[in-house]
Amino acid sequence: MIFMEAKRITSRKVSVTEITTGRFVKKSGFESSYVLTQLGRKLSRVRLLALIVDKYLKEGSNYGAITLDDGTQTIRCKVFVNVKILDGLTKGELVDVFGKLKEYNGEVYIMPEIIRKASSNTETLRLLELEEIYKNQKSLVAQMKALPTRDAKEFKAVLKDVDPEDIDAILEADCLTEKEVAVDTKAKILDIIKEADGIDYLKIIEKSGLGENEVDQIVQDLLEKRICFEPSPGMIKVL
Repeated sequence: MIFMEAKRITSRKVSVTEITTGRFVKKSGFESSYVLTQLGRKLSRVRLLALIVDKYLKEGSNYGAITLDDGTQTIRCKVFVNVKILDGLTKGELVDVFGKLKEYNGEVYIMPEIIRKASSNTETLRLLELEEIYKNQKSLVAQMKALPTRDAKEFKAVLKDVDPEDIDAILEADCLTEKEVAVDTKAKILDIIKEADGIDYLKIIEKSGLGENEVDQIVQDLLEKRICFEPSPGMIKVL
């Protein structure tokens, strides 16, 4: 019997918010599950730089977890067998994590493959790298929007330098459909955040009277543009 060698998926640098605002797509068999982001990035294996804000080891078992915070949101790394990967890690340390995205009971988490301690001077570099990644992704989406087609084969024929899988992901995420947020709606959300001098995400939805998806899109945009930040998980504040 002949087995096809599986193509190893590259680890993509990400922010936690990009993961948590995406949609988890579960696959079966040898196909890898992934998170499809709002910018049309397909995330299966990721690389995340973040602070450890909590660590848990279940006594007498092969289960452990660390909670990571990268300044945009928090996410858990969960280990079910190789708990030694968590040895020597403590709260407050900055780590560079490589791992696969998994989902259980509605929670998307990272199953770590490598965890490296990192120095604080890598934070600024990673932020710049992510800004460039998101800038390039938005540019690709704009290129595709400008083309007089919505056919995957035609996109791939024209954009020969682009990975075909990246084109498929953008189409799957429906990024080419116009979903621009009205300026007055964005201003309304920003005013709510300013007035409260920091407000819980769920309170924004309640006060604005808008749908969760619309609020999520606006808040994500405000975080990406560094207009707002999250001083704690789920709390939004103007910089």
